[in-house]
Amino acid sequence: MAQLTTLLLTRPHAASQRFARQVVDQLGEIRIEISPLIDIDLLDLNEEPNAQTIVFTSRNGVDAWSRACFTTRASCFCVGEATADAARAIGFDPKVSGGTVEHLVSDVQNAKPSGEILHVHGRHTRGGLVDRLRAKGFKSQSLIAYEQSLKELSTSARDLLQGGASVIVPLFSPRSALQFASYGPFGPQVKTIAISKSAAAACPGATIAPHPDAKGVIAKISELVIA
Repeated sequence: MAQLTTLLLTRPHAASQRFARQVVDQLGEIRIEISPLIDIDLLDLNEEPNAQTIVFTSRNGVDAWSRACFTTRASCFCVGEATADAARAIGFDPKVSGGTVEHLVSDVQNAKPSGEILHVHGRHTRGGLVDRLRAKGFKSQSLIAYEQSLKELSTSARDLLQGGASVIVPLFSPRSALQFASYGPFGPQVKTIAISKSAAAACPGATIAPHPDAKGVIAKISELVIA
């Protein structure tokens, strides 16, 4: 069945390639088409922030921090395991949350870190993490570390969606989900998988992964491929 299905990946190119390798490692060979709907451009971070705790909600933030050669001695929280792996690779010893802003807020509140907390994120962000932490009494600031520019689907990706063969499309953010949905409506051969409820809300009809991470998305892909 996998040979009859194409996995259309719309994350930024490097992230799509990493995810494709994970899928093949866990599910075996499957046809994969990559057509990013978002480009990531790291910003030049010149002045090192004076924060005692750093919070990363994506690997892109970690990459921007590493590129700036900022310290990794501060305490660190990461939204999920993939982001934490990237943070470990540059020298942090991160605490790993359960994949959502709600988990992050709860974990920070339980840890009660002293000093300023800095959320490193992209130009477009959701969840209001800094405001939520401030509401809990923590001194919190934000740092925009990268741009997220929207892109159009490639011609081959559009042709794929308009064909009759089965296509599975994982959606990893509300913004990319909304961009993808703008190409619809789609036929029943196109199945979308959202990493979270907020991503699903941006693309009506999307199935929600059982866990808000790559493993959860791959588990749902496996179900659809076998079905």
